[in-house]
Amino acid sequence: MTRNNPLRRSGTRLQKQGTLWFQQTRTAGETFFEEAQDASVAFAKDMRAASTKLTGTASRSAAGFQKALRKEAFEWQALVLKTRDAYVAAFEQRLEQAESQALSAQEALKLGTVETTVLQSTHDLLEGAQRRVDERLDRGPKPAARKATSKPKAASPTTKKGQSPLRNYDQLTAKDVVSRVHRLSTPQTTAVLDYERAGKKRATVIRAAEHRLAAAS
Repeated sequence: MTRNNPLRRSGTRLQKQGTLWFQQTRTAGETFFEEAQDASVAFAKDMRAASTKLTGTASRSAAGFQKALRKEAFEWQALVLKTRDAYVAAFEQRLEQAESQALSAQEALKLGTVETTVLQSTHDLLEGAQRRVDERLDRGPKPAARKATSKPKAASPTTKKGQSPLRNYDQLTAKDVVSRVHRLSTPQTTAVLDYERAGKKRATVIRAAEHRLAAAS
């Protein structure tokens, strides 16, 4: 009996330790299972939220991409139309310019137009040359003027009535008289011509008066 007591105590102790280990293992397993289940549920929720967010982002990105493509297509179409219209307008403008130049050339090649243009150009050249010669003669020395200064009693020639051909005539320059000659009557032009030949002897004025009288005759 005495020998069996230690064995019994050892068996009881081992039984208690085994029961305790089993309980601890069971508790740990239940805790692990619960934590794993919670983690799985949380992971599933996170995955569902991430998937929903990713789907929304992809949808918005696709919509934005489609909008950008549509805008780019519209802009490109507008650019093509604008470029085409500008090209057509430029082409039409060139056609109009070519037609205008052709008409101008055709008009210039007409016999009457050519003759008129040549005669007018020749007349303008001759008048310009004559004007320059007369201006040089006006700037040159005048012997008659020196004689007039040597004889102070000889007054400026006047018309038959002792008056100048125009009011304030002596204050007018040669250019002023030339610009008025074509508006004068024949008697006034004759008076101006006689007055200039007798006294002032301004070549431009004499030439203008002679042309005026020749045109009136």
